[in-house]
Amino acid sequence: MKSSILSLAVVLNLSLAVASLADANFRPPGDAARDALDKFVEAAGRTGGTAEFEAREALVSLGPDVVPMLAEVARGHREERVRRSSYELLTESFADDERTADALLQHGLLDENPGIRYYSAASLGQLGARKAEPALRAALEQAKRKRDPIRFTLAVALARLGKIDVLPVLIEAVSDEAYAWRDAGNAELKALSGKSLEDFGGYDCREGAFTSGGTFSYPVEILASVERKAERFQAAAAYLKWLKAERPDLYEAANRHPTLHNRDRATAAR
Repeated sequence: MKSSILSLAVVLNLSLAVASLADANFRPPGDAARDALDKFVEAAGRTGGTAEFEAREALVSLGPDVVPMLAEVARGHREERVRRSSYELLTESFADDERTADALLQHGLLDENPGIRYYSAASLGQLGARKAEPALRAALEQAKRKRDPIRFTLAVALARLGKIDVLPVLIEAVSDEAYAWRDAGNAELKALSGKSLEDFGGYDCREGAFTSGGTFSYPVEILASVERKAERFQAAAAYLKWLKAERPDLYEAANRHPTLHNRDRATAAR
């Protein structure tokens, strides 16, 4: 009898040990994703580098189920660096997921950090997110009133959606002092019309200078600066003359101002 009781106790203890081990090894998918997300947030909040790269890879390996969690971090984390890194991971690894465009549209464009707003606008254009057009247009009108440089990024994003009426803003971009805007503007003019300022008079939007951060990296002598501006505007004039002669459809669209037309109609109605 004692032998039977002892054997039963051993079996019970063994069963409990196996169950305990199984519980310890079992991790619901949500917990694994949460752990990976926590590691990513921690790494992104520090200096990035290898730790962040590895954390990104681990998170992406879990598939699209992590998108809602990443979007939540992008929307609400207190650290700008973490929010930016989350948006980057969404656009780089889950570009085809509609929830990525939704996160950029609903929150990224409205982020308090201007760098994230710039990134979100540019990404929506690159993703071809047509549903973002109304929000991009509203942001563009506001930026134009404030003379905010983000208007160039917003115009480029709309141009990538095939909206030709942003040509006036692109012309402004290619006329700007900052190389980054000139370069982006020329690329979109080329995409929309088939030509850019660089197709006229041997103009080079780099203007013979090394650049850093979108501006000249060293002082430019005043006469050289004026001459470069003159070449820039001459190229812009040549481009617009070509556009008027060869692409009148685009030229007409570039000269339409729906807001002004609506205002004129309203005035006439009175």
